[in-house]
Amino acid sequence: MHDPTLSSAPGSCMLAVGTYTEILPHVQGRGRGIHLLAFDGATASFHERQGLTGPVNPSYLCAAAGRLYGVSERERDAALEVYAIEAAAALRPLGRIALPGAAPCHVSVNLPARQLYVSNYGSGELLCFALDAGGMPQGTPQVIARRGAGPRADRQEGPHLHYAAATDDGARVYLCDLGTDTIACHRVRPDGLAPMPEQELRARPGAGPRHLALTADGALAAVVEELSNTVAVYALDEPAGERARASTLPRNWRGASAASAIRLHPDGELLYAANRGHDSVAVYRLRRAAPWLEPVGFIDVGGRAPRDIALTPDGAFLLVASQDDHFIRAWRIDPATGLAHAQGQPYPLASPACLCPLP
Repeated sequence: MHDPTLSSAPGSCMLAVGTYTEILPHVQGRGRGIHLLAFDGATASFHERQGLTGPVNPSYLCAAAGRLYGVSERERDAALEVYAIEAAAALRPLGRIALPGAAPCHVSVNLPARQLYVSNYGSGELLCFALDAGGMPQGTPQVIARRGAGPRADRQEGPHLHYAAATDDGARVYLCDLGTDTIACHRVRPDGLAPMPEQELRARPGAGPRHLALTADGALAAVVEELSNTVAVYALDEPAGERARASTLPRNWRGASAASAIRLHPDGELLYAANRGHDSVAVYRLRRAAPWLEPVGFIDVGGRAPRDIALTPDGAFLLVASQDDHFIRAWRIDPATGLAHAQGQPYPLASPACLCPLP
């Protein structure tokens, strides 16, 4: 998104933030919708350019080819909202599409295949839409239902899709099913996705895979596991399977916590995973050979429930959304260590759930 008024300092970018607008079992939502912010890397400060108050619980956003997509996380009447990202640093509503299923919590776009994927946490399906030349979903989505359960009766009584995204070449889609402890891969076809996965990796029982980050060559996936508070590294090429695992929490820490987001730095090596409860970001180095995953340390983010984290496109800053303390903050990354230091002041924002830097 080109904005001539945006600072040229390292880290500067436009950022869309989705918020929870309703009180739900897992969050006391106080948000207003979607916020479009300018982040100034020189001062590590945020400045609001636009606020959209129509969307309900836009808990996940993604941006691609001049479009912003957001899912409305609701048990009933869930929807996908589509916006044009305009050069004047504004979002223009293009349409709202009703979604089958319950509680969509993730959306992503596969540009090479002109497809869009929605993960339904509540009802456990993956939705695949075809996109037209203008980036709008067309027709009814392909619905890929899953079956199974996990050992945690309170969270794994059935499938719970939490993530689905394509490889860089658009040929495959990887999904995380928290409910069945599965990372699955579906091949992309011209008319949608192969209905059956070509590969399924099993996480450890009760781990709850939530999100993953693929290496640029598609050989490795780093998966954050919400229920076991772990990051696991999986080889995707044969022989596929787990190569390493590390806790997201300090060894001697005791208390309730749930891992949330995971991000791979543009350098392809530094890896960040957020903890809600311990309220920190765990830092690792991702290796291409044993020991595969090297713990570096922790960043104390100073705010409750960091639901999402994001890296600025150039990798200069880590941005953190503290959902329950209602602010976002920037942390400047030390490239030598991978750790980060707080910069600027916390920016007040009610119930931030997703940070989406705009390309």
